[in-house]
Amino acid sequence: MEASQTSLKVNTPREIISASMIGTIIEWYGIFIFSSGAIYIADAFYPTVSKSVGILLTLLTFALGFVTRPVGAFVFGHYGDRLGRKNMLLITLLISGISTGLTGVIPDYVSIGIWAIILLVVLRLILGFGLGGERGGAMLLTLENFKSKRGFWASFVQSTVGIGLILGVVAFLVLEFLLPSSAMYSYGWRIPFLLSFVIVVIGLLIRYRIKETPIFEAAKREKQISGLPAKQLFKRNWKEVIAGTILAGSSGNFFYFAIGLLPVIFESTKVITIDEGLVATFIFAVADIIFVFVGGIVSDRYGRRPILLMANAIALVLLYPAIYLVSPIEFSAILALFGLAHGLSYSPLGALISEIFPTNVRYSGNSMSYQFGNAFIGGPAPYASDLLGSVFYPLYPVFTLIFIIIAFGVIVKSKETKNNSLEVTTAVN
Repeated sequence: MEASQTSLKVNTPREIISASMIGTIIEWYGIFIFSSGAIYIADAFYPTVSKSVGILLTLLTFALGFVTRPVGAFVFGHYGDRLGRKNMLLITLLISGISTGLTGVIPDYVSIGIWAIILLVVLRLILGFGLGGERGGAMLLTLENFKSKRGFWASFVQSTVGIGLILGVVAFLVLEFLLPSSAMYSYGWRIPFLLSFVIVVIGLLIRYRIKETPIFEAAKREKQISGLPAKQLFKRNWKEVIAGTILAGSSGNFFYFAIGLLPVIFESTKVITIDEGLVATFIFAVADIIFVFVGGIVSDRYGRRPILLMANAIALVLLYPAIYLVSPIEFSAILALFGLAHGLSYSPLGALISEIFPTNVRYSGNSMSYQFGNAFIGGPAPYASDLLGSVFYPLYPVFTLIFIIIAFGVIVKSKETKNNSLEVTTAVN
């Protein structure tokens, strides 16, 4: 490990990686069990409308979880840049675990009416608030402990998306195998949510022992901590925030297009069954995890920009073939390719939006860029695309296509960042 030598005791690489990954796994698990169980959630909370409208409302509820991400990014970014990375990550872990677990105990619509929907939405908003501060802090906990190969080290945190997705899919596949359909609709869908209570306890034990990053400690000793990080960020680094938002938004957009929208389209049209959709999503996640590491390693050698260009180009080529599938095999193949594209983009993206900001606003800059992009561009993709497709079928990919093209322009105009130092406390231009 290439950590600062200013501390007598330092965390081992294994401790750093474990502490960084555990919270983001819980966050993504909480998000993806919602999408994996969308059919059941629609039945429990929106039984008074048609099945198609219920699914649309469930997707909208899913998208609402992104509304509070920027708020979480602002709040946790502010205090993370002032008080340190570790303390914020303990709080975000508790928020994500508890809000996900409580979703499993909400009475359904038949029992308490509109209050069921209100409670569901509130808990999704709370989960989004926690994720707004979790991912950026976890990334910095990793990258601020290592001076080189940041694309590779970023891969561990970025792989938690695929891991959380796999855990969510496996949970429902196992339950669907063990329980009859009536039981799944009645109570089975709640079990994956309740499991998060167990995971959060494990996460707290791991994170409590971790130490603050040496780069943040050095900035604090040198009295470089900003009193108002957000003010400094938007005064000196607003261009970087916009660029990071667009790049994160493009990656998030084709991610949610693939795993949030496509399964719903083809399950509704009976091209695939629910189980086949879950299996294909599992394949996506495996491809995503593999290529997260490929993208990270290759970006350390060739740079973040060329890998991001390649990943967006692959996603662009896949968009229209993806909506004209006729068999479960084709569906699985297209999701695997989307997993490849997203995986390639994800580690270079994570490293880049950390490398473009100085230490004293890095938590704020990283978190806001990523969460703005996913809240306003990526997260709404399933709902916006479904709305467009309901008007005219070929319009399904248009929302995603537009932001991929915009991302191309940003990448071409951006400077390479792989050789940037993280030990800076002034604006990075």
